[in-house]
Amino acid sequence: MRGYPRRVDTDPLAPSPLPVAAALAVVERAPHGLLALGMPLCSACMLLPASLAEVRRARPGLVVAIGEFAGPADWAERERLLWPRGIHVSRSSVPAMALLADGEVVASRPGGGPAEAIDRWLTGHLGPAARPPGPGLTPREEEALDALGAHLGRQRAAKRMRAGEPGA
Repeated sequence: MRGYPRRVDTDPLAPSPLPVAAALAVVERAPHGLLALGMPLCSACMLLPASLAEVRRARPGLVVAIGEFAGPADWAERERLLWPRGIHVSRSSVPAMALLADGEVVASRPGGGPAEAIDRWLTGHLGPAARPPGPGLTPREEEALDALGAHLGRQRAAKRMRAGEPGA
């Protein structure tokens, strides 16, 4: 794992973040691949492994990878790696996802979300899942969200300090 301070999901199906180029290589070789894009310390990005593990359970044939923008060099690479494919992402728009079929981008979407939301989006492009996730958060997604509690608290405190709020 690259830049995440700790893993919030221990599920063996949860993908670990890879450099963007490596994650893209994984999904572009697949008949159908889902590329999720995130960056370190982004709370929504830190939940991607848990949600994508559930998507893998729902769609066993779908290849899934997380590309992580860990530093400035990674962000510079997006112009070469992602923009020509029609995948546009910025620091303010992660997480983001792209669905590829035989190496070609067929759809993209901003945000992560629970497995249910991701699967609903995929259904419009791939048809129904073999084992669709149920409504709402799965137990594994809830566990991952609970594990982020301390991280979220530190983020809120830092934002209050930057804003000069009393008691920060």
